[in-house]
Amino acid sequence: MALDPVIPPLLARREIHATRFFTLVEEDIPDRHGRPYVYHQVESKWDAVVVVPVLPDGRILVERIYRHPYKRWFHEFPAGGIEPGEDPCAAAARELLEETGHAGGPPRLLQSFEAMPGLLRMRLHVVLIEDCRLVAEQQLEELEMLEVEAMTRDQAWAIARQEPPSSFLVMGLWAWGR
Repeated sequence: MALDPVIPPLLARREIHATRFFTLVEEDIPDRHGRPYVYHQVESKWDAVVVVPVLPDGRILVERIYRHPYKRWFHEFPAGGIEPGEDPCAAAARELLEETGHAGGPPRLLQSFEAMPGLLRMRLHVVLIEDCRLVAEQQLEELEMLEVEAMTRDQAWAIARQEPPSSFLVMGLWAWGR
């Protein structure tokens, strides 16, 4: 049985809760049988960027960062929100400088995709910045607890094979390697 490619009509929308980061939304739509269904989703206030920073010697910069929802530390590439009207490549250069103190050559978009399309409305952009060099001090926000490490691609893939890795590390390595 083929599904109808028509977008289901939106019957009602309720914003349940909002923060500076996201809005929790309930929307009433018909299910595949035409019956009412309440769909819950999170809408991010902005899209995000993951930066793959490459040093002149070919090593990459990876952050060891505390992620409170998991109450643990992860290895991942620098990442952050894209300001309204900001280009993803410009956001990548800004985030790299803020989180690591590094700047590099022209940013290049490697891949854009929807992070969790069944739950979260947010586009994630993976950007490569090569020839990175330390040019400034880190400018971290209050809860950005991180340290920056230089490592080889193989070392990063070894970390990514651990259970469970950060998607920011895996997606960055994957987009850079393809």
